Amino acid sequence: MEPKEAKEPSKEKEEIKTEKDEKPPAPLVSIYSNAALLTDDPQNINNLDFIAIIPGFVYDALVLGFMVYAVFAAPFTKVEESFNIQAIHDLMLMPVSRLDQFDHMSFPGVVPRTFIGPLFIKLVTHPVISFMTSDGTTVLQTDSYLYIARIALAILTVHSLRMIRMSAARVFGHTVSAFFGIVCLTQFHLIFWGSRYIPNTFAMILVNYGVASWIYSWKPITYAEVVEQSKERDRIFGSPPLSLNDGNRKRNRKKVKEDPAAVAKQLNCIGLISFILFAAIVFRLELLALLGTILLSEIFIYKHIQLLPAILTCLFVGITSLPLTLAIDTFFWKSSPTPMWPEYQVFLFNILQGRSKEYGTSPPNTYITSLLPRIATLAYPLAIYAYTQDPRVRRFLSPAVVFTSVMSCIGHKEWRFLFPILPLINLASALSLTRIHRLGTLTARTRPQNTTGSAGGFHRVLAGVVVPVAVLASLVFVNVAVDVSARNYPGGVAMRAVYQYVSPSEGSGVLPYVHMDVYTCQTGASRFMELGAREGWVYSKEEGLVEDREFVERGFTHLLTSTPELHLGEGPWEDGDDGEDNGREWFKVPGYIHGLKGVKVEFGPGGWKAWVAESIDKVLKGKIAWRPKEFVYGVKLPIEVYMEPKIYLLQSKTWQQ
Repeated sequence: MEPKEAKEPSKEKEEIKTEKDEKPPAPLVSIYSNAALLTDDPQNINNLDFIAIIPGFVYDALVLGFMVYAVFAAPFTKVEESFNIQAIHDLMLMPVSRLDQFDHMSFPGVVPRTFIGPLFIKLVTHPVISFMTSDGTTVLQTDSYLYIARIALAILTVHSLRMIRMSAARVFGHTVSAFFGIVCLTQFHLIFWGSRYIPNTFAMILVNYGVASWIYSWKPITYAEVVEQSKERDRIFGSPPLSLNDGNRKRNRKKVKEDPAAVAKQLNCIGLISFILFAAIVFRLELLALLGTILLSEIFIYKHIQLLPAILTCLFVGITSLPLTLAIDTFFWKSSPTPMWPEYQVFLFNILQGRSKEYGTSPPNTYITSLLPRIATLAYPLAIYAYTQDPRVRRFLSPAVVFTSVMSCIGHKEWRFLFPILPLINLASALSLTRIHRLGTLTARTRPQNTTGSAGGFHRVLAGVVVPVAVLASLVFVNVAVDVSARNYPGGVAMRAVYQYVSPSEGSGVLPYVHMDVYTCQTGASRFMELGAREGWVYSKEEGLVEDREFVERGFTHLLTSTPELHLGEGPWEDGDDGEDNGREWFKVPGYIHGLKGVKVEFGPGGWKAWVAESIDKVLKGKIAWRPKEFVYGVKLPIEVYMEPKIYLLQSKTWQQ
């Protein structure tokens, strides 16, 4: 009996072991429920999904190409970019020993701004400029430096967006990653302002890197995965000759904790705090609301970040970032012995003193009902839908909602204040587009694992017609909007025109002394556009001159002005009166610089029906050719852009030609 009794327990153990090892089948989940499995590919890519097959770098290249196109279409800068663009010019073309001649020493602006951004651009572009001028004979025009600086910022912007896209590919799948790139392509403000030197663009770049680290920490790549990926790459392409071979890989292997994923997650969370906190301290202090909300939710709700490491990281970043901006900006603003923290001065002016209201106020709902729909026309409704359907979206978009609510409490509102959270909205919209795409294109082969349901006619129309048409229409709008906005910089055009028109060799021997009025300086004039400075020309943007005799006494030879009546008397300037016989000291150079007056939808004779019929006829007859600005594939856009005279070039009568 004893041997028999001894066998019975072993059988029970085997049965228990077998039941334990067998995993129950995953429950079927409807594709209409919460999109949980619909957008979370087990292998991060559905090989039958044509959207995901396109390599991700293609979308990055398209976004960068659009941005560079916008740079060349509208290279000039406006008043919002004034400090940064002038500081970059001075750092690029003048030694620090001439700090007293830097633009900010004469025109400091309403509040000081940090030099950290311009200094970084100087360091990034210096190798490029050195290479371009390495032959010793090439001399770049000053406006060439402007193009280089703006393209450099565009590359940084696209790279930060790429980091978010790659994080989305790992956590949500390559289809979501692809749609994120597509959504970025459809946004005019991201394309046009992603290369412009406003503090919000610098802040957005850093926030993008922080958000990418945060989302990546949800599903971090471990050291073991890196090794396996390297081995697989070696198997396919052959082992590289140097550091990626097995021997070096073994020597470089680091000792990690028992849970490598915990180490990777911790490093990514440190990246989240570091990037956004640095952006807040240096560029936009209100980003503390965004970072604070993220940390509170990740520490106390999702238990993803530990409290003590988060506090220590914040302290470390704070005690390194704050002294950095204090040291650099105190030096450049020559405020010693008083430390200069520019972003605190901005916060003091706008919030504590409440003086931002001097530039206009808007109702609390402006961001929700007006500005966000303007900068994220396609993404905004899709992001709202994703927020209501997907808990993962609520996790990363809720901090953006809190940030928007905080900003809504401030009276003065501008769309650029929400620029740093725009990529988060794009990511949420990408999940909505993925859901629509899958519901509209599902077949027995492409349905995700463990899901049930099939696409209906409504979803097929959405995925096959509505979404593609909306994306194409947005792309056309971006192209048109870039061209229209490019006409809104008459100050930059005037600066280039005066250099092309004036010939010092034909004058009286006196070098040109050009004055630019406030409107000219606010609409495109910058030191980059002082093309005659190397030849000895002198440019002035002196303010406070209210009478014509003051301009004469200063000895100006040329004026770029939006008020010619001040110097020539009343006259029909738009009709071409040059005012030569008015007895004044000036005469108007023939022609004037046009600026944007307005845009109007105009279908032409016959109205929209005739326009649609004519457009269809051209397409059917094969008369399609890409002609940008006014035509798209041979079809004239129903848009009329109206221009009006903005800036006039006046020349002193003592300047003989």
